[in-house]
Amino acid sequence: MTDAARLKEFIQGSARLPVLPKVTIRLLNALDSPDSSSKDIAEIIEAESALTVKLLKLANSSFYGQRGTISKIHNAVVVLGSKTIRSLALTVWTHTLRSQARNAEEMTLMVPLLAHGLAAGVAARLLAERTHKNLAEDAFMAGLLHDIGRVALVAQLGGDYQTQVLDPARHERLPLLEKEAALLGFDHRALGSALMASWSLPPFLADVAEKHHDRGIAPEGQFIVAAVALADNIATELGCNLALDIPRPGQEDIAVFFGLSDKEALTEFQELCMSRFTAISEAMDSPPTKRSSAA
Repeated sequence: MTDAARLKEFIQGSARLPVLPKVTIRLLNALDSPDSSSKDIAEIIEAESALTVKLLKLANSSFYGQRGTISKIHNAVVVLGSKTIRSLALTVWTHTLRSQARNAEEMTLMVPLLAHGLAAGVAARLLAERTHKNLAEDAFMAGLLHDIGRVALVAQLGGDYQTQVLDPARHERLPLLEKEAALLGFDHRALGSALMASWSLPPFLADVAEKHHDRGIAPEGQFIVAAVALADNIATELGCNLALDIPRPGQEDIAVFFGLSDKEALTEFQELCMSRFTAISEAMDSPPTKRSSAA
């Protein structure tokens, strides 16, 4: 059986893979449609109270640094724009995936994985802001979802991911993707890319999922892939990931491109990433405010 056939069989036979909620799919489709107005988009969001509350909390977090309080979803859509609303909706969705954990063992795998995606999204966004500000939200989305395939593997395999992938990789000090491939015939990159294609997300997101561990990534031609590849390492160095003790290849050439080859500059950038990561994480985990509940 080919690797592609194994991947297809795995997806078809899996019952616990992440699924985009219907409201999120509707929202993403509306955001992509030139016929959708800001009012149309706001109405889709407001039909789901939990999504409304979380989006408003994120929109008002220090991560986005708005000067005034955004109290209505319509205002958030107008002020932040469609790309940012897309990012926020996907952030809310990934945050809910921790509830898929069936027990404490799975939770210990899922929580750092989801934190890794969020931290990588923050880092990729900040990297893009240094050279290509217009791609900052695309970079955030790509970083957020680059390891969704590994999240899916943990969701489906549960504790088997710990015993058959994570523990052996640590013992042999090998990349997790090598153990994934040995066990399944494919790794998280291929699964993540296939899932995002099945969700009809923008093709560049599947491309990043597939290529973020490639060697020799050229930032000039693969800007978002490069940003996420470096953000992946930065998020891990910040302590957000599984298997923190396994060495990972550096991305020195990409760091040079982003002006982070100097240790002092890198340390300063990491501190900024942690500050922004903390801000968005706190917004996600804080209880609803009276203002947000009323909205």
